[in-house]
Amino acid sequence: MKAFVGWLLALCVSVSAHAEWHYERAAIMGTEISVYLWHEDATQAARAAAAVMDEMRRVDQWLSPWIETSELYRLNAQAAMSPVPVSPELLQLLDKSLYYGELSGGAFDITFASVGFYYDYRAGTQPAAEARERLLPAINYRRIKLDHQARTVFFDHPDLRIDLGGIAKGYAVDRAVARLREHGVTHASVSAGGDSRMLGDKRGRPWIVGVKNPRDADALALKLPLSDTAMSTSGDYERFFIDEHGQRVHHILNPRTGQSTAGVMSVTVLGPSGFDTDPLSTTVFVLGVTKGLALIERLPNFDAIIIDAKGQVHFSSGLQAPDSN
Repeated sequence: MKAFVGWLLALCVSVSAHAEWHYERAAIMGTEISVYLWHEDATQAARAAAAVMDEMRRVDQWLSPWIETSELYRLNAQAAMSPVPVSPELLQLLDKSLYYGELSGGAFDITFASVGFYYDYRAGTQPAAEARERLLPAINYRRIKLDHQARTVFFDHPDLRIDLGGIAKGYAVDRAVARLREHGVTHASVSAGGDSRMLGDKRGRPWIVGVKNPRDADALALKLPLSDTAMSTSGDYERFFIDEHGQRVHHILNPRTGQSTAGVMSVTVLGPSGFDTDPLSTTVFVLGVTKGLALIERLPNFDAIIIDAKGQVHFSSGLQAPDSN
């Protein structure tokens, strides 16, 4: 799924030259978290940045599928046996995930992890074809049974497993921006790998966000001037390996096949909140250029940029092709 490194914030300002700007970064949620904010009080700026990192760590500890004390880990371990009580916050994320499952006709499906769990991109291994076929019936978001009154979740398949990587970072970025607002910050940028959110502008100028070239780590495909916008990226270069047949095996799986989605190299979605742009970027990646752009055109306040497998760039109608030089 989603996931997540690949879009670079072009923050061309020296922090040391402007004491009112404050920059912090840390390794959290399996990626680099960065916050760049304006505040007239350096002490308050440091507190606001610390609040962002605290929120990111909270979400990581709460939603990591690998941390045994996380709520998501407990849900995956128990929900196929009996209904599991969950927090209102997790229920909200599951509701949103199932909404995008319905909206996309299953292109966005957090149960992809039923097969995705058996991919190891660092080791360069993937499940055998027989194992994949056996597990495919567990990929079906409709098998997640939410009881809102009892606030419980049940998995209607013994092999079903979920992963919120396609929505959690966007949600975390939104939560971080909310924390900044609590500290009186009105100009900031927060980034969590492939998910970013701009709060306000850069004091009279837009934030300049660079879209990475999917096949050249040192080059940008284009630049975007943004303010008060969330941006999420899905790319086939984030977590991948090349198999024995020379094929790129990456983490954005097609729920229908349990295999890496083909036809697109990267997608970015722009919109009001990361809670929506994050799942939409994965959705559009899986749907492909034609169906993905058709979906975006139906949604007010959202735009998309798709770089297809041939390197051609496609824009939704709300965007004019920016200068890539």
